[in-house]
Amino acid sequence: MTAGMLSDDSFPSQLLEIIADAVSGAMLVYDRTDAIVFASPQLKSFLPAFSVAPVPGTRLRDIFGTLYDHGGYWPNEPEPERRSRVGRADWIAGEIASLWKERAETVVQRGTDRWMSLTKRRMPSGFGICIFRDISEHRKREDQWRSDLERVQVTEEILDSLPFPVAVQDRNSAYVAVNRAACALYDLQSEQMLGRRTTDLHSAELSARVDSINQQVIETGTAYQIAEKLVRPDCAETAVITRKFRVGKPGRYLVVTAMEDLSDVVEAGLQGERLLTGIEGVDFVHSDLRRQGDRPVPVRPAADDIAGRRILLVTGDTSVENEGLPLLLRLGLDATAARDPQELQAILAVARDTGVTIDLVVIDAAMDIACLELAQTCGIDVLVFEAFQLHRDLVKNITRHLRNPPVVSEPLDDGDWQISTEPSIDILVAEDNAVNQIVFTQILEGFGYRYAIASDGEEAVRLWRELSPKLVLMDITLPVLNGFEAASKIRESEEFPGTTPIIGVLSPAVEGDRDACWAAGIDDVVMKPLSPDILEEKFRQYLGETSRAWRQDTG
Repeated sequence: MTAGMLSDDSFPSQLLEIIADAVSGAMLVYDRTDAIVFASPQLKSFLPAFSVAPVPGTRLRDIFGTLYDHGGYWPNEPEPERRSRVGRADWIAGEIASLWKERAETVVQRGTDRWMSLTKRRMPSGFGICIFRDISEHRKREDQWRSDLERVQVTEEILDSLPFPVAVQDRNSAYVAVNRAACALYDLQSEQMLGRRTTDLHSAELSARVDSINQQVIETGTAYQIAEKLVRPDCAETAVITRKFRVGKPGRYLVVTAMEDLSDVVEAGLQGERLLTGIEGVDFVHSDLRRQGDRPVPVRPAADDIAGRRILLVTGDTSVENEGLPLLLRLGLDATAARDPQELQAILAVARDTGVTIDLVVIDAAMDIACLELAQTCGIDVLVFEAFQLHRDLVKNITRHLRNPPVVSEPLDDGDWQISTEPSIDILVAEDNAVNQIVFTQILEGFGYRYAIASDGEEAVRLWRELSPKLVLMDITLPVLNGFEAASKIRESEEFPGTTPIIGVLSPAVEGDRDACWAAGIDDVVMKPLSPDILEEKFRQYLGETSRAWRQDTG
């Protein structure tokens, strides 16, 4: 801007009013002498001290003086709060000083549940711009998220402090929560239980009974109780009263199992049968929790079309190797393991020299990116998995991958991961990390969605325009344009802002990213590491069942 451009006769006030409308806020422009050049009419809704917007030529000092005299940004602030505020001259000087910063962001409270943001920029020419925006809904969402997180943490602490075992399972009988007492009862760590089904932990007879009861509770909503004499994994015997009840909402029901451990009574010399005899409506059954040699997850025999295929498992985690290799061998596959990039390179070299074909390299997502690059350089198909998927999804994903290998197309320039050639797709993923791209690919293919992957924010905006996705998964740490900038450009380009749901992909350790997501027009967030269940829930929430692409039955 120049002084001539900002004269009263030529200043484009109508254009600035349109910009203020576009950002859903108000705009204040001032010159190097701290005189108002332009104030949009919307300003009066943000500053109740003014019945009309300040006229050009008004000094900033006079505006802040009037604002201070009327109670600041929160005119209805309680009197004790007003008396504790800094003096008039110091407050005015502080506000003007913030407008002279090259860049400044301020959030102020306007009431008990209202907030606004002030985005301030000072240009090299000396002219400054301050944009006022109402961020009350964003703050409420942030407060709600913090409140929910606190409730979850408190709930976990309460569950862990309970002296009796508590376990929560979903409608597929997979464990989604367990407390310390439950882990002690089963003689397992929580990581060994979460995500695993009843059949993964118990004998066929016991798991069939538990699953049947769980299904009955989910379908009827009627609480269930049973008296059990348990044989623990360490062969010790005890007695419990097991109670099951349903929680949640339709379509998302969970079964909570609470066990009242009667170990102390049994150890005192009373037999469980005699203790529980006569309890009306309660049957007494025997349940054996012992695992036969840490019984592996049941695996169906391999079909002829994949039996004998060669699989190379790459993981530096000894427990993953010790559990994963037997799974693959029982599936009828020819499997071996590599523990680091050097060992992987050596195995690949031997296979090449001896003419042995490796059908699939299965890589732990915790491994170095060099492992992925080595396999891709050799032209071998790759499957990336997270450790928590070992017992739930690994066998299923490997089977599907071998039966339906990805279609090899012509190489795309600049890392363009566009998968679908349809004019419209379901999901656009913006992700620059190669391992995470593979993880997204496998999750979305498993769900049956049409998708494309962009490697930077600029490419994400371009593919959004070209492919019209129904939903965007936006990593925030992208090159060229970061996720916030890419989301803002998409919102600016939409005919009707907010048409395309955008979900931010965040790292838990980064503070303030949620506020920046809301400010950029991002609708929701998910946290890394990625969980297929959480993504599926987000897709259901924003796309609905009817919008989901047909999903192939992999059972």
